[in-house]
Amino acid sequence: MKYPSKPVQESPYTNNDIQMAANIDSLRPLVILVLSCAVFLLIAPNNSFADKLNGRQVGQTLTIACDDLPSQFHETHITIDAATVVAATASMPGYCDVRGLIGPKPEPGKGIHFAVWLPAVHSWNERFYMVGGGGYAGSLNLAAMSAGLGQGFVTATTDTGHDVAVFPLATFAYNDSQSEQDYSYRAVHETVVAAKALISAHYGERPVYNYWVGCSTGGRQGLIEAQRYPEDFDGLVVGAPVLDFTGTQIGGIWSARALMGEGAVAPAKLPLLSTAELAACDDSDGLVDGEITDPRLCRFDAAADLPACVGDIDGADCFTSAQREAVGRVYSGPKMTSGEQVFPGYAVGTGVLGPNSTWLPWFVNPDGPSILEAYGASFMQYLAFTDDPGPKYAWQDKFDFDVDPFRMQRIRRMLDAVDPDLSRFSERGGKIIHYHGWADAALTPYMSIDYYERVFEQMGDKRTSEFYKLYLVPGMFHCGGGSGPNIFDVFTPLVNWVENGVSPREIIARHPVSDRTRPLCSYPKVAQYSGLGSIDRAESFKCVVSATQ
Repeated sequence: MKYPSKPVQESPYTNNDIQMAANIDSLRPLVILVLSCAVFLLIAPNNSFADKLNGRQVGQTLTIACDDLPSQFHETHITIDAATVVAATASMPGYCDVRGLIGPKPEPGKGIHFAVWLPAVHSWNERFYMVGGGGYAGSLNLAAMSAGLGQGFVTATTDTGHDVAVFPLATFAYNDSQSEQDYSYRAVHETVVAAKALISAHYGERPVYNYWVGCSTGGRQGLIEAQRYPEDFDGLVVGAPVLDFTGTQIGGIWSARALMGEGAVAPAKLPLLSTAELAACDDSDGLVDGEITDPRLCRFDAAADLPACVGDIDGADCFTSAQREAVGRVYSGPKMTSGEQVFPGYAVGTGVLGPNSTWLPWFVNPDGPSILEAYGASFMQYLAFTDDPGPKYAWQDKFDFDVDPFRMQRIRRMLDAVDPDLSRFSERGGKIIHYHGWADAALTPYMSIDYYERVFEQMGDKRTSEFYKLYLVPGMFHCGGGSGPNIFDVFTPLVNWVENGVSPREIIARHPVSDRTRPLCSYPKVAQYSGLGSIDRAESFKCVVSATQ
């Protein structure tokens, strides 16, 4: 994203001119909901994947046994708290469950904690598989580790340096620069170092290949790794990355402010929004199929296309002028008073039901702050500025879209994964498969497109296409779900690319209920109906360059 370049001097807020923005305790259910987005069932290795890998010989001995790791594993700044042998089950190999801490013993709720699962020696496939987190993280993503362990990978996860039960949302960063660094980039890299050291200590050798799998915050973490520590991984699955974390939070409070007061949209009206978006956009690709293949082809206008209330009196089956303006502001994204774009808006189609509306609870929440409001408010209170204004900062009144985006350069440099120079990662032979749902209400897909195009500008078309692919998924919500086909495997193609040099092409996606299939095309191509065969089968479509290019 090309941000306005005007420099603005930072000035701290004082307790005398800030007000309470949100009750943190009321937001804990939203924290749990967002963390659940990091369970990567969407991209789990398929059942036959392990058969293609190089298993180890039964009876091969270990260098340091599981039970001995706490006493015999000696690495500076790494403490092994526990190493437990877990018996095999019908679906999982036996493994050593290692839990540890990186660095000195911290205050309660702080410190980089990690988990590493080491498969039994005869089950290990000589590969390492680390999973990312979601939202503001703060917990070990054990559920996502199972996909890798079941296929023989050593798997790992980190809480990124804090416990969400003690420090919900961004409260961990309050006047704590070390915690900011840990969350931004340090915890993941240090966990990689610890995991590889444990692999060497346990098996007597290092992994042959190293893989990262993450969505949302996990996607950002993967790109940060490629940019800052290109030697850590050979292949990255980067899903819906919040790569411009700072811009996303600016966009979040922009949308929240638009939908406050007279602009508030009741959840009961969201089906009307879905109907209007499909009516305006469904045929934009030449096919009426209940999907919006490329929202950039649609000219949806909330002011004109949403049903207007007679006399501008609010009703259950219409939108007032203020509500139509609010929806339009969500899709246009934050701007300065001059009209200059600060961050991209959301894609039309975000409101399409699939079967429920993803606007609830990302944009609207009858029980309290929406997720975007909660995340944006916490960011402004504890992370955005050099001097944290704290919990009383009233973003609703205080945040200035003409001034405050320029006061965040420090956190941008630390947290955002926006560096388009991936040459060091590319030169090592690293590969990236990046995907993003077009109907993502959490993170705008335009952020992914913008970054991918800037990598092209930086590194050139041919060089970029040799190591980096972007797949946009029509109708898919945040990390999965939605009206369009949203079940697909990008991990196996990544492994084939890394280990066998087979560049991925189309990836087939399936809808879990309708069983409709569609090809996912490498950007800038989109799926186009051939005119022959069922519109519900992938073979009836071909990948062509989008008309927007």
